[in-house]
Amino acid sequence: MAYAGTGGASGGDPDSGSDAEATGETDGAQAPRGIFDCDEAHRSPVDADYARIFSSGMVVLDTNVLLNLYRSNEQTRRDTFAVLAKLQERLFVPDQVLTEFWRNRELRSVRHHHSTKAKEATSAMDKLRRSAVDAVERWKKDVRLKEDEPATEDIDGALGRLGETAAELKELIEEQAARDVLAGTEATHTDPVLTDLEPLLLGRIGGPLSEAAYDKAVQDAQARADEQIPPGYEDFKTKSSEGAAGDYLLWLQVMIEAEARGRGGDVLLVTGDVKKDWWVTRDGEIPARPRPELVVELREWAGARLYMLTPGELLVHAEKLLEGLQVDVGSVSDLEQLREEGWEKEGAASGWTPDSLGALLGELSERYPSHGRVVVKAAANGGFVDRATVLEVAGYGPDRQLKGFTRPISTVTRDLEEQQVLTGKEPFLLRTIYGSESQPNRASGFRVAEEAVALLRKIFEDEPDTDEGDPA
Repeated sequence: MAYAGTGGASGGDPDSGSDAEATGETDGAQAPRGIFDCDEAHRSPVDADYARIFSSGMVVLDTNVLLNLYRSNEQTRRDTFAVLAKLQERLFVPDQVLTEFWRNRELRSVRHHHSTKAKEATSAMDKLRRSAVDAVERWKKDVRLKEDEPATEDIDGALGRLGETAAELKELIEEQAARDVLAGTEATHTDPVLTDLEPLLLGRIGGPLSEAAYDKAVQDAQARADEQIPPGYEDFKTKSSEGAAGDYLLWLQVMIEAEARGRGGDVLLVTGDVKKDWWVTRDGEIPARPRPELVVELREWAGARLYMLTPGELLVHAEKLLEGLQVDVGSVSDLEQLREEGWEKEGAASGWTPDSLGALLGELSERYPSHGRVVVKAAANGGFVDRATVLEVAGYGPDRQLKGFTRPISTVTRDLEEQQVLTGKEPFLLRTIYGSESQPNRASGFRVAEEAVALLRKIFEDEPDTDEGDPA
């Protein structure tokens, strides 16, 4: 199966680095086909591949690589910067990564990662202690244990010691979080991460897409997501169309840059993104690898070979192949732990509940009331609200552009995720519907996530009587 275009031959030894082998052509003639010459085939990378990339390839940093510099401990941060400094001439940061970095840098889960995790741990301990006390008190009542019995005194003493131990553990956790805090991040001129990143990435950041190209890419991302073409289709389940398009925007900018650098090159994407729309995951001894659709698309677009590593894996291979590097094994473990947190989030409970949906609608009604009214109107109309109704409900003029209309909902959603009111796995509440024959790039309306419609109707029993129809 060919995932993009019709080219299927990968051609020859990948270590030779020739254009012919990247494109499957030799002097205008079709190369003889071999066992590796189909789109599903892959060669496991060897040291020679990474050595070649480190000397002449393009090393692309995803947003999470930069944000991890805030989440990591001091040793991991030093080791990461040492590796990136060795690879400086090879680095490339797409404009989309830069945008996402600045959009997320000030989140508490980023700048205050250690204190946030400490709070989560101590809160869990408090909950566990309360549950233990409640369970014991229920048991005492169930068995009619009297207050003056010897067992009661022993149990109360044990519960007291449990409380003292929990308090001691909480103190130790909070002290460690205080030691791990990264000082100076409240201002850009004192932020130690920015101080080191600025000279490192100067001249290595790609330019933005034009407005027209950006709008088209967002719509292309939506169309690809509908067909589950990687990367990024998983994000369309939980984010707005523009927010969910981020992975594809990054990928498009990588392909454009790879093409500009000349065919036959190597691209190494370093990412902590663990979603299945980037990786073919394997259990046991077989390592994860890039999705074959991505390998084929980059080869056909730019004649380039695609490799992918997690941030921890980058440190391992860099220490092995680059002179003068010594990476602490704890740094690799630290980065792998951050990556595993992504896997845990992937497995978190998903779906809207009355409480989570009510919290989001409450915040919208207070901060962006017109958006709250549009959501309620759509739910009352079976889930869809057309452009004309949005303009009317929001009090906009007939010529008002609706580009970015869902951004306030993205903002509120992200804030509630920071407060752990939302899990981050809920389907995005309001999705933009594009297109008409005369204006295919214009928003024709908005649709509420299907599972939220019934819940919204329960929350708002006084439903408006509407006549708008679904364009489908």
